[in-house]
Amino acid sequence: MSKTARQILALVIILIPFYGVSIAQKILFSQADILVEEFFGTYMLLSIGGILTILLLNKYLLKNNIQVFRANNSKLLIDISLALLLLSIFYFVQSLERYTYGIWLAKDIDRTAIISLLNKVFSNTLYSLIIIGPFNWFNEGFVSISIAFILINLWSFSNKKIHITISIVATATIIALLQINNGWPSMINSFIIISIANFIFYKYRSIIPILIASIAFQTIDLVGYWIYSL
Repeated sequence: MSKTARQILALVIILIPFYGVSIAQKILFSQADILVEEFFGTYMLLSIGGILTILLLNKYLLKNNIQVFRANNSKLLIDISLALLLLSIFYFVQSLERYTYGIWLAKDIDRTAIISLLNKVFSNTLYSLIIIGPFNWFNEGFVSISIAFILINLWSFSNKKIHITISIVATATIIALLQINNGWPSMINSFIIISIANFIFYKYRSIIPILIASIAFQTIDLVGYWIYSL
């Protein structure tokens, strides 16, 4: 099997089961009756399974080493600085939404189910620590490493700027579609943030900034909700 064929196969294995099925589920099925245990079990297993699948595909199918996710010349100080930049962009985009397209594209979204689920989670100290800790780490870890994996393989097909740009936008669009059940403002937020994160990954070839920023953002958000719900 040629390298191109192996790369296409690797992309299909990640995109269809982990992203395609998840997007379809959000469109077709209600998550109103999901249990806390089911929520933790399903998403954590998918995240852990996704990370392991990517690492195995990268090593055994594509014959790449782990350095494809972080260039050898990457510096920790630069990674942390970029992570802080990304985190500030996250909050800027969130504020932008609140005062612009969040108003223009406002739509009543029934958040009763997710609020009820979060209230159940944060009413239990152990569940609270799990969702802020391992659940958050594995979920954001999978998103970060899968974005990098998809982009690395797409960019290997061509180094033309138009191809690079389309890859960045297409990947951001796929991630944004995961917010389809939360309305247009959430999808736009996700698209803008992931597009910028993808560009930073293209320039610096390290997933560390994306990983740190996404985990930090979710941790702050979840801790804030926990404190508010006390």
